[in-house]
Amino acid sequence: MTRRRRHQLDLLPLLDVFMVVLFVFATIQEQRLDDTTRDAERLEQQLDQADRALAATEAREQQARQAEDDRATTALTKAQEEARQLRGELARMKKAVADDRTRVSDILAQMGLPQQTLERLQLLSRLLEKHGVLEIELVGRPDDDGLPINHCCYRVDPLKDEWHTCGRVPPLAEDRERWLDGGAEGLAEALRGTKGGNAMTLVRQDLGVSHGAAGHLAELLRSRFPDRTVDVGEARVLESRCAE
Repeated sequence: MTRRRRHQLDLLPLLDVFMVVLFVFATIQEQRLDDTTRDAERLEQQLDQADRALAATEAREQQARQAEDDRATTALTKAQEEARQLRGELARMKKAVADDRTRVSDILAQMGLPQQTLERLQLLSRLLEKHGVLEIELVGRPDDDGLPINHCCYRVDPLKDEWHTCGRVPPLAEDRERWLDGGAEGLAEALRGTKGGNAMTLVRQDLGVSHGAAGHLAELLRSRFPDRTVDVGEARVLESRCAE
């Protein structure tokens, strides 16, 4: 009986094909790995740049906040220093007022005035701290033609003999308005100090002044300074301290 011959399978060609396929697959995987590695490095670089940009932004914000804090601190220090200076100035002014009161009281006591008069003077001094009183006097002097020239002077403290000139009061209404609008040599500024609205003005005129000059001036002051009480005193002979 004859035996059949088995076919022998040659695996070498298949092994070669398998090796080629495996090599190609490994090459593809290695290329993908390289691409993935490069993508990861690129992302890491971008992340590092973003971190640096964020750190720089935070640093700038911190510097801006610090600069703002420094400006606020400087402004606060300046305001505190100004307040300290103002408090010192106020204390010096109060001391000067107290010294003036003491000096006046001593002088009056030496003159033999009664205690009641001194007490009234002290009461008047306290009232003048909160209620301003401005005195205006008009003194007339004739010009070369014999017409009166109305000289003006004022003082802001009735307890002091310190008068300031306010020049000549023009006789015509329009000229008087321009004279006051121009400052009247400091009179307008003095009239604005009303101590919170508690202020009055007393206008007196010399007998030699133009007729009705004090009344005309008082009317102008009432229209320009409505927060002041303006009164007109009786005409009488005044000193020549307002004359130029």
